Amino acid sequence: MKTLLTVLVVSSIVATSCMREPTMVSPAPKAPGSAQPAPHDDHDTQPIGDLTIGAHTFLVKASAVEAGKEVPLDLEFPAGKALPSTVRAWIGVENGTGSMKAKLGKEGERGLHNHLMAPKPIPEGSKIWIEIEDGTNVQRGSIAWK
Repeated sequence: MKTLLTVLVVSSIVATSCMREPTMVSPAPKAPGSAQPAPHDDHDTQPIGDLTIGAHTFLVKASAVEAGKEVPLDLEFPAGKALPSTVRAWIGVENGTGSMKAKLGKEGERGLHNHLMAPKPIPEGSKIWIEIEDGTNVQRGSIAWK
């Protein structure tokens, strides 16, 4: 009886795995130095200006800021420069009151990205604030959106 039960269980597992849809295989990465297309930017971000915080200079790109809406944010660093270890950003006033901070993640070789939530209402004098943490050193800067 145990043998029959074991055969039925194994058979059902094999049959189920055979019915799965095929997995798509990613193409092999191109060799270094070969022409690669630029990553597709589906975030609808526009350059709003360059910003320097500590030893890091980068281009800030964001979509339109509307109260209570999500705002894609991209930071683009120069080629060959190391990205900061930890970067957080928020929309609002410097102390972050009423804002939600978001940690940016690496996107591509030169960029950091996340979506920020604009507070509702947006406080007077609000900007996009970016905080860079390198070890124990934390520095911040801001840029106004257009």
